[in-house]
Amino acid sequence: MSATFTAEEILSATGGRLVCGVMSEQGRGRIVWDLDEVAAGDWFIAIPSEFQDPHDHLAQAFAKGARGCIVNRRQRYASADQHGALISVADTRTALLDLVRYWRQAVGARVVGVSGSMGRRATMILINQLVQDKLNVHLAFMGNLGWFGCIRGILAMPQGTEVLVFEAGAVERGDIARLGGALDPDLVIITGVNHVLPSSERDARLAALYCELLETLKEFPEERISAVIFDQSSAVRERSKQLLGNLTAVQHSLSGNSLAQRVSQQSLEQLSVAMQHAIGQAVSEAELWCATEAAKVLGLSKHELEEILGLASTVQTDASSFAA
Repeated sequence: MSATFTAEEILSATGGRLVCGVMSEQGRGRIVWDLDEVAAGDWFIAIPSEFQDPHDHLAQAFAKGARGCIVNRRQRYASADQHGALISVADTRTALLDLVRYWRQAVGARVVGVSGSMGRRATMILINQLVQDKLNVHLAFMGNLGWFGCIRGILAMPQGTEVLVFEAGAVERGDIARLGGALDPDLVIITGVNHVLPSSERDARLAALYCELLETLKEFPEERISAVIFDQSSAVRERSKQLLGNLTAVQHSLSGNSLAQRVSQQSLEQLSVAMQHAIGQAVSEAELWCATEAAKVLGLSKHELEEILGLASTVQTDASSFAA
């Protein structure tokens, strides 16, 4: 079951108040922000965009059977059903993130955030393939590069999920940190970070954008690994050094002879072809390294990973088979 909320849970999570209608004590509904997707029993959250304000169409949401609407705090609303429930909040965007945080806590999954300018999705899928026999994993991919990002995928996370892996990408500073702040990741993975026109200034800006996710990590005991960082970029090494402080991280520049480096070039190429067919993205050693190191943090032993990757014996087998 994906995320559903009662009126009381919405009020509690967002700090909102009921300004119109009657709060039903029974029944749960999805959170929907696209009017075209509203169905009977849903909660419609009105989030204005550059081009339109859905507060002008609240009556349409109620006509489609919405349980109620979550709205920005105003004195009056141009289009509201006098009998429909309106929950007013200070800001509907913030309220949506509050609801994401509430659902993350309700499910109780360990949270892994994956950021970087390349290889995010491939890394997520590889992590799932590596740990799926031991852990119930939910992948939340980004729908777009806007601030909504992967919120739809997070709210689709069912109860019983043990590990949530979410994709964090953006074009504007602040978007990644905002999402990470709502999810409180237990582990952050930074994949490759490369600018198409590299320069020290551009590289530094890009590193600052994607390393925002490191800013959302909680302080853990020193023996607990908080981040896996593919830090071939000197800008990423410098930025992560500034942000990690006392937190413990696995860094590619310090990793030595890793499991990913032991996979033969032929097997890596076969894996890349399989992933290209599956998701339209090739795989390099960078994504495989990030995935194997993350799988270790999530509880897989070195021996288990060697078995999966075909490294347990002296004769290597086809390491691409685990991606099938």
